[in-house]
Amino acid sequence: MDGNRKLAHIVAYYLSRFDKVALSNLGYKTDKEAFHKTAEALDILPNYIKFRRDEFDVAHPHRKGWHKRPMTMSIINTINALQDIDEPTLQSIVLDILAKDIEKSEDLELLMAILPEEKKKKRVYVPRNITGKKAEEIFMEWFKSGQKNIPQGKDFMDMRDYGCGYDFQIIVSDRQVYAIEVKGFLEDEGGILITGKEWETAGIMKTDYYLVLVSNIDKVPVITVINNPYEKLSPKRNLQTVIQVNWTVSSTEIRQLKTNLS
Repeated sequence: MDGNRKLAHIVAYYLSRFDKVALSNLGYKTDKEAFHKTAEALDILPNYIKFRRDEFDVAHPHRKGWHKRPMTMSIINTINALQDIDEPTLQSIVLDILAKDIEKSEDLELLMAILPEEKKKKRVYVPRNITGKKAEEIFMEWFKSGQKNIPQGKDFMDMRDYGCGYDFQIIVSDRQVYAIEVKGFLEDEGGILITGKEWETAGIMKTDYYLVLVSNIDKVPVITVINNPYEKLSPKRNLQTVIQVNWTVSSTEIRQLKTNLS
C-alpha cells in the first residue's frame, strides 16, 4: 500500500466512524462529494475511498456496511490504531491529510509506521464495540434467568466503566466477590482479545474470576463459562504500537500569554 493509500485508510475510517458528523465537519454535503473531494486531494480514485469506508462499517453500529465480508489485516489494524482517538483529534488529522499539511510534520512518518501493508490473507474481525455490547446484554439476561454455572450473590454490579479488569461483579459477602468478564463473537467459534489489565486481574483472582464467552451472537447465542481462565488458558502475548495523541504548547506562546495578561 503506497503512502496515499495508507492516508486514504485514515480518511475512510473517519468517514465511516463519524458518518454525518464527519461529512459536516469536513464541509461536504453528500457521501459522493466526500469520496470525490478526498480522492482528488490524495490523487486516488473515488471508489477506493468509498470501498474502504464501507469495509470499516463493520466496526460502527450506525452503518450497515459489509458485515459479512472478511476484512484485510490492514483494515483491522487501522481500526485498532485509531478507535480510541476522539472525533476532534481525528478530524484535525484528516484535515491535515487533505490539506497536505501532514507532509510537513513528523506525523506522516508515525502514521506510515502504524498502518501496515495490504495482506491478501483475510480473517473475520470481531468489532468490540458491537459484539461486546450484544454479548454483555445476552449475558445479563442469561444470568438473571437463574443459571447454575456462576454463583449468585446478594448484589450484581456493573463495572464496565471502572476499568478494573472485568465487566461485572457479584458480591456474595464482604469477603467473597466474583468477577465476570464477557467476550463475544459473531460465529460459532473465534479467538478473543484479552487486555493486559484483564489478564492481570484474572491472575490475581484465580477461581474468583469467570470468563464468559458468548458465540453465535446474531443467531442462536451459545454461552460458555470458563472459571479461573488464568490457569486454563494459554494466551499469546502481543505488544502493539498504537497512536496516542497529546498536545503541546510552546514556552514562547505561554510567555506571550503571560505578558498579555499582566
